[in-house]
Amino acid sequence: MLKADFHIHTKEDKNDKFVIRYNSKELIDHAAKKGFDVLALTYHGQFSYNEELANYAREKGILLIPGIESYIKGRHVIILNTTKEAEKINTFEELREFKRSNPEIFIIAPHPYYPRSNCLQKEFLSNIDVFDGVEYCHYYCRGYNPYNKKAIKVAKKHNKTVVGTSDAHWLFQFNKTYSLVDAEKSIKGVMDALRQGKVEVKTKPLSYLKCSFIALLLIINGIRKIIKRNLQ
Repeated sequence: MLKADFHIHTKEDKNDKFVIRYNSKELIDHAAKKGFDVLALTYHGQFSYNEELANYAREKGILLIPGIESYIKGRHVIILNTTKEAEKINTFEELREFKRSNPEIFIIAPHPYYPRSNCLQKEFLSNIDVFDGVEYCHYYCRGYNPYNKKAIKVAKKHNKTVVGTSDAHWLFQFNKTYSLVDAEKSIKGVMDALRQGKVEVKTKPLSYLKCSFIALLLIINGIRKIIKRNLQ
């Protein structure tokens, strides 16, 4: 079984460079210490994969999978095993066409039912055909996990693979929720296993203090982005 996280941000993510304090190599170092075998760096609207970084990860025993967290109609969508061309996708029809032309990709609905404007919400079911997997998000507390429960219910009904991820912006989020994938350690092997549902989600709730801390940081980051837009 390969220990994997398919939704991670680092300081090179232009959307969060003022929030995140670790860079890609520091994240890879941290992941290696935690026993991870597979990672995907998924920056907001920004393809980040390159051979230098993939080789660095390989030296640490980690398989790096190309990925991006795209904005589709303003909503977050994770595309794995993709190319820089994914940066140009803006609509779900364009995403469908891209998938038809690139059947090797794997598309995940990240945190689809969380109450934020960049979450899929109704767009998830409206475009269920385009998704291969559904994220089990790390952001929940003991006794309060309604958004993941709803996502899992839809995933089971529509036979979509549930994938555990950290959506890490701070290192304390990492290694709380992740996936164990029954696959050979290659990009094709991992993608095939994801399609076949050979994934076990490992997760534990955050403390109420950490949940509150993340909420506060998200609010501060949102205010910062609004101020930045108004100053442009």
